Order: sequence, then structure tokens, then C-alpha cells
Amino acid sequence: MDSSTKLDVGESDAATRKKAFQLLSDETRLELLQALWEDHDPQNASPTRFTELRERVSADDPGGIYYHLDKLTTHFVRRTEEGYELREAGKRVVRMLLSGTAIDNPEIESVEVDISCWYCGGQPEWSYREGWRYLECTNCDARCVDTVPPGVISKSEFPPSGLQDRKPNEINHADRIWSTHRRASVIDGVCPDCAGEMPVNAIHICEDHHPDWDEYQFCETCGSIFWMLTSHVCESCKYRWRMPTLFYPTRQPAVIAFYYEHGIEFDLATAEQRTYLLDYEEELLSEDPLRIRISIPLADEKLRLTYDERMDVVDLTRQGRDH
Repeated sequence: MDSSTKLDVGESDAATRKKAFQLLSDETRLELLQALWEDHDPQNASPTRFTELRERVSADDPGGIYYHLDKLTTHFVRRTEEGYELREAGKRVVRMLLSGTAIDNPEIESVEVDISCWYCGGQPEWSYREGWRYLECTNCDARCVDTVPPGVISKSEFPPSGLQDRKPNEINHADRIWSTHRRASVIDGVCPDCAGEMPVNAIHICEDHHPDWDEYQFCETCGSIFWMLTSHVCESCKYRWRMPTLFYPTRQPAVIAFYYEHGIEFDLATAEQRTYLLDYEEELLSEDPLRIRISIPLADEKLRLTYDERMDVVDLTRQGRDH
């Protein structure tokens, strides 16, 4: 079969999702998944025997337990001669549950962290509530979008399990690493939640963009400080991610090399380096076909990348010095 041909994976997405919800709607099945997870040793994996599982669940009827295990073997559990073990899909289900319930209703009050505000250079504070991480500057009232309060320079989802056994600066560092890799996956068109296809769904370009860059306030017309925003939507799980087009050059090897030649080890996982994005220059070259140019100035040079409607690079040029 040609490697470019999409695979026929069997049941329709709707039927598969419905079956998965039904399989996980029973308490005994969830207990079985939990028991198999607790027995799982990544360094020395071995199946769990039925007699051991029977002692770990609240159900008493062996026939009923066998029934539920049989249902789980279609997607989440593997049966072997030695017993039962979790498939990768089963491990993922348990990890998903653990990531949200490792700490009951977690909330962390604002605390200073060792980074600077990328807008004014002031001192940000890190806080956590309702599954969201907040970075709020104590020095300015920057408001990049109209959906966050003044001073919130960054807000993103972060699993409660990432809070365990970490100090505030360690949580903040883990959050930056986690978010950076997830954003890179989105830019590359792969959903960071389910690995489904996640193409550019829309590119919004404000027709009357006038943010207040002196006070770092959003444009009243579009509700964002950034002129161009892209939206990705996963075709499998409907996960949506929206971000400025300014992030896209960070995935280009030529951009990393450009910074390196100027003595900069570019890494957006370092919060301070976000200030470089504020120096990028955007141009709308044409609407049909859509062509967007993003220029990166460093010293007396400029690296220019032209993107199409899928945010793929269609042209790359370098100006200045001997170019």
C-alpha cells in the first residue's frame, strides 16, 4: 500500500467514541483498570492473575468480573496466558484520570518566581486555580487579550499532577517545558492530547489593528494585542489551540541557526526569550492566495519567512551583511 494512502481503521469515529464511553461507564471496570495500574511496574512488567484482581474489586461474582474484563480487552486490557495487563490505551486512560485528581481541588496563591515580565521587565507572580496556571505582573497592567484581567501576561492549562512535590519555581519551569512542547506539536499539526491531525483551522487578521504597545493593551477591534492569530482544531478529539503567528518561526531550523550565529541559544522554554517575539515584524503580502511574511531582525540582518494559508513556509530569505 502507498505510504501516502490513509489507513482504514475500521469503525467510524462516532461508533468508536460511543463504545469507549460505554466501556468506562461501569464502576467495576474502573476498579479493574486501577488495580492493573497499581500492579504495573514499568521496569519489570508482568501480568496480574485473575485471583489477584478478584481480591482488589468490590464485585463478588467471578462471572461478573470475567464479563467486565472481557469487555475491557477490546480496547484497554490485554489477556495473556499469565493473566491480564493494561494496553497502552488503558494506561492512557488511567494517566488522564490521575493527572486531574492527584490533588483534590488544588489552588496555589500568588507567589514570586525567578523570571521577568516579557513586556515591562517587572516581577511576575505565579498562581494556580481551577486547572489554570496564571502569570501576573506586579509592575504593569499588561492585557494581551480581553478575556483575562489586567496584569495577566500568560494563562494556560496545566494538570494538577504537575504540582506534586515541586516548589513554585520548579512548577513554573515544568509548566514552561510542558507548554512549549505542546505548542510545538500543535504547530507541527499533531494534537498534543490524542495525536490526531490538527491542521490550521483559521487565521484571523484584524482589519483595524490598533493596540496600545506603550501600555501593552489589546486592540479594541479584535480583543488581542497581536495582529494575526491562528486557530488549530483536532479532527479527532476537537481540541482547540489558538496562538499568535509570531510563534511559528520558532519551529524553523533556519531561525534557530540564525540566532545561534548571533550568539543566542534560542529556546522558548526560557521565559525571558519571549521578548524576542515582540521584535518580529509581520506583513500581509496578499489575501488570495494568503501570504504572510514574518521578519526577524538581529543586529544588521533580517531573516524573512513567508507563510501560506496552512502556515507552511513557502519562501525564506536573508538580508543584510553579505546577503
